[in-house]
Amino acid sequence: MALESIDLLNGSFSVIFVIISTIVGIRTVLKYFESKNRTLLWVGFSWILIVAPWWPSSLSFIVALFTGQGLTLSTYLLIGNIPAPLFVLFLVGAFTEVYFHEKQKIILLILVVIGILVEIYIIYYVLISNMPSELGTLQGIVDIEFRGFLRYYLLSVIVLVLILGCAIAYNSIKSDAPEIKLRGKFLLVAFISWTIGAICDAVVPLTFITLPIIRILLISSAIEFYCGFVLPGFIRKAFLKES
Repeated sequence: MALESIDLLNGSFSVIFVIISTIVGIRTVLKYFESKNRTLLWVGFSWILIVAPWWPSSLSFIVALFTGQGLTLSTYLLIGNIPAPLFVLFLVGAFTEVYFHEKQKIILLILVVIGILVEIYIIYYVLISNMPSELGTLQGIVDIEFRGFLRYYLLSVIVLVLILGCAIAYNSIKSDAPEIKLRGKFLLVAFISWTIGAICDAVVPLTFITLPIIRILLISSAIEFYCGFVLPGFIRKAFLKES
């Protein structure tokens, strides 16, 4: 199957989004070794995994460039969805560093159990019963339409990102320290941008007009996230008056 023009555009933006977000996540994790702030570990790894749904799209695009064929439906589903419960674990880990820290272990344990059940569900349909079409169908080479429980699970993850992300951001925004408040504002914009972009990517028909807008919104969320947690010096100088 030859790559259509929309596949080329879709795949290219997926690769760019994955690369930028992975770099942002890694740099956030590395900041932990300077500050020893465990929240940076949680959020850094969660941002690396937040783009997991776009991993198979990117990989399928790259494979198709060389072979003319993308990933199989089973491979696409496994690569893009097996990391989802782990992402939720890291995101809630970051949240419980700020809220309900005394109950962090029990909350994470519950999520581990739920995550294992979700993994079993995906593996059963993809590998055991060999009915991956129950979970989704490929739309061309680089896109997919999810079905059934998986669709609603992924939607719940998007809602969870918005709620927990905004809660983490709010904790910083209410601070009296201008720098922390600025970080919170960037985080708030980042999580809202990602949520809108993720929902639109799933439900809005991807055309030569809508696709760049949606993906640019997603890419901007990664940059905003980086500014919120790392706050580069030039951003600090641009937004804060030196005392």
